[in-house]
Amino acid sequence: MAFSEKDTTPAYSPIHDDQSSNSARESDELLHDGYPTARPRVASRKRRAFIAVGGVAIFLAYSFALTSATSMWWKKQRVHGANVIETPIREYIQYEPTYFKMTETSKDYGLVGQPSEELDQRWSNIMQYFYAEIPKEYMQKLGREKEGIRLPNGNYLANYAFIHQLHCLKRLYQSFFPDYYWPDMTKEETELQHEHSLHCLQMLVEQTMCKADETPLTMYWFNESILPGGNRTIQHECVNWDRLLEGMEKNKIDPFTPGLLVHPKFGPVVPNGRQTKLDNRIGYVKHATPLDRTQWP
Repeated sequence: MAFSEKDTTPAYSPIHDDQSSNSARESDELLHDGYPTARPRVASRKRRAFIAVGGVAIFLAYSFALTSATSMWWKKQRVHGANVIETPIREYIQYEPTYFKMTETSKDYGLVGQPSEELDQRWSNIMQYFYAEIPKEYMQKLGREKEGIRLPNGNYLANYAFIHQLHCLKRLYQSFFPDYYWPDMTKEETELQHEHSLHCLQMLVEQTMCKADETPLTMYWFNESILPGGNRTIQHECVNWDRLLEGMEKNKIDPFTPGLLVHPKFGPVVPNGRQTKLDNRIGYVKHATPLDRTQWP
């Protein structure tokens, strides 16, 4: 059978010598409609390289963005504390580095110096936040609605631990000057005062161990003594006190508000407001037990 010139045209083009060593798989990739050339292979390689580089760039950009966002989130969480427990004032807890003043004599102590009206007023400025209210929803989470003290607005009475601990420090300070703060104490009041002081010391021991300030206090020598001393002028991790009091200001309770606190068994706590004379000026009750709320709801 005779073949025309068109019929004798081969169905493929010969591969150049510099490509002859390619594997069969690579050769197959060159085929396109029976008319392969070396140019598509070069273009394909460049395209794949471009895609690979682009993919790596996108991956690196994504990783950087994710790492930065995570780092910022953790930093923000750290600023607001460990968040191990819930507290209604979490948004007002912000930590910052703080230096303590290097004070050595009582004249430099703003809250524990020699008794004075100015010093007592500083304590009063803090103790105004002794009582606070917490949302009923928070109380429900704790499962303590039945045993709690409910306020007229539906929320509950509370006492934040750090204020109670400061109260304990105040009482311990005042115990150094009993004649000034509790003149003419009876024998029973003296015993109550000692119990109150020990109670406060126990609370402060627990608090110190609980918070565990990890700041290392470097040491130095004194000219006047062979004993080494601690240098307190170093950064501590402290809450922003002004920010914290901002939150307390929104939640504080004035216990002298008429009709606010009514004991189920004994009636109004302060029937005459601030003029009410309390029967326990030491502020401590030995062997106290929670009231039976089934009998006194």
